[in-house]
Amino acid sequence: MYHCLNSLDCARVLRDSVITILSLAILCCPWIKHSQAQSGQDISQYVQKARAAYQQKDYSTLIENLKQALAVRPNHASYTYNIAVGYALSGNQTEAYSWLNRLADMGLVYNVSADKDFASLKDTSEFKNLVQKFETNQKPVGNSTTAFTVHEKGLVPEGIAYDPVEKTFYLGSVYKRKILSIDQAGAVKDFSAPADGLWSVMGMRVDAARRVLWVCTASHPQMMDFNKAETGLSGIFKYDLRTKRLVKKYMIASTAKPHWLGDLMLNSRGDVFASDSVTPAIYVLDHRTDGLELFLENSAFVNPQGLAFSADEKKIFLADYLKGIFAIDVRSRTVSLIKPAPHTTMLGFDGLYSYRGTLVGVQNGVRPNRLVQLWLNSTATEVQKFEIREANNPIFDEPTLAVIAEHDLFYIANSQWETVDEQGHLAPAEKLHDPIVLKLRL
Repeated sequence: MYHCLNSLDCARVLRDSVITILSLAILCCPWIKHSQAQSGQDISQYVQKARAAYQQKDYSTLIENLKQALAVRPNHASYTYNIAVGYALSGNQTEAYSWLNRLADMGLVYNVSADKDFASLKDTSEFKNLVQKFETNQKPVGNSTTAFTVHEKGLVPEGIAYDPVEKTFYLGSVYKRKILSIDQAGAVKDFSAPADGLWSVMGMRVDAARRVLWVCTASHPQMMDFNKAETGLSGIFKYDLRTKRLVKKYMIASTAKPHWLGDLMLNSRGDVFASDSVTPAIYVLDHRTDGLELFLENSAFVNPQGLAFSADEKKIFLADYLKGIFAIDVRSRTVSLIKPAPHTTMLGFDGLYSYRGTLVGVQNGVRPNRLVQLWLNSTATEVQKFEIREANNPIFDEPTLAVIAEHDLFYIANSQWETVDEQGHLAPAEKLHDPIVLKLRL
């Protein structure tokens, strides 16, 4: 069948673009725009033509258009898969094998043997080898251990932060609109108060030197007590870690378009940078002006997520869920897309973190969900080495954001986003699990 993509096109876009006018049916299919903000090269014309070509059995047109789409979104899994479909249905087995091998070499998983479009290949040794490759990609990779478990179902955790001074973790809830603290002894308690007015809690970071917890928050239907009048509102909340109280809210001034600040990072001067995943942009909260301002918009951005600095803080690395990872010169604000390493995909990254000259990312937009580490060249223009650090962990249920403490990556393993529907209805208790934070030695 024609492959209408996995979580890369659906999971993140479903929740991060839910405040647009797009319907669920549209969000779960790669043939349309994923949000109202598009890149300078609009791929919708290619994917729509390709879908129509499939229905009309015009496979050469399907292939041509999806290759055009791939030029805009390199190594996009569903486009690659459907090009293989086109070649298989047009009788070009050699090319079909080649394109399926690209997916297998990326470490991805597809049940190709169940797809009738590959019926002409199924009795060949090449296809059986491909099936074996995809099965191998389903084997567990890595050795994460449990850092702690929070015995409160229905949180839908997204953000996590760590205070090295008090050795305390902070865990943010998407659904319950609150922040928990977990101390060194494992004691869990509510950190935020209902009066704080948090919406869904997204990315968080601790400024240990200044004793501040910075929190991204966004209003959307997948949270309890959603107020439709607040649709598309988003901002950054500042908590004083000495008093454990909210001290200030910084809201995006423009309400003409919806906003969703999903993640943030800090520089050594105490400035806060945050990514807007719905109206694509980066915002900055300058410590000198104490105001939230637009830092950068760029037509190349589609769905910004995690942020990380280079060691010298001269570059910002931005994970765009549907484009890859961008390198941004802080001074000139020029933007360039980092070239992937061969046989890898840079799509579907959520959290992104700097560690000893490398980038560590939570890649939950591909199947299987995984944690990877990237080594860039000296100019940060391409990936020289791509290593899968954790994958196919049975605990995974859409891992999300993380925090690095010394040499360990602590990450939310089972956010369980899909347990809340677009109307804000939480799944029954028997389908919910306690949130687990795993630890991976870097």
